Amino acid sequence: MINKIRIWFLLLTEFIAAMALAAIFIIFLLQIFTRYAPKISWIVPLPFISSWMNNLEPIGWTVNLISLLWVWIIFFGCAFFVRDREHVVFDILFFAVSKKFQKIFSFIIALFLASIMLYSFGPTWDAVFDNRLMELKKIQTLKMPVTGEKIPIKWLFAPYVILMVAVILRYFWNILSLLFIEKRMERSKIGEDN
Repeated sequence: MINKIRIWFLLLTEFIAAMALAAIFIIFLLQIFTRYAPKISWIVPLPFISSWMNNLEPIGWTVNLISLLWVWIIFFGCAFFVRDREHVVFDILFFAVSKKFQKIFSFIIALFLASIMLYSFGPTWDAVFDNRLMELKKIQTLKMPVTGEKIPIKWLFAPYVILMVAVILRYFWNILSLLFIEKRMERSKIGEDN
């Protein structure tokens, strides 16, 4: 059951990232079209489309929205569906030692990373969400679709907080699995041998 939930969650996060990438692509094409449409409007044989293209002006908000979405994709992807083995690692020392020391290394690294992220979570939260400057400073060209208000800059940094929570949970899970799950598997293996 837990494995099915994990798979569905992984598929959902991949779908969200894919939709954000599709949005980036469409916005990028829109940016290119509005920039160059007036220069090529003479090619279009229909006068009403040609005059419409000739009156288009480049859209200023596209670059900022693409940047915002790209930051979200990077941190969202690293938080949820990029696996540890897909990151660039220097594992020469890790694979040079025995399985017992590999487990010890894994435990120390997981404990270290979870501790560092947990330690820095409070100050990071305060810097992003409780900082008055982050609320006052706005992304100048982006507005909320419904209210029309400019988007606070804190939403550019918000995915890092999500990444921190995911890393903390992932490495605490690694610690628990190293401590309890593998011990349970060793006990069952000893029971089978007897």
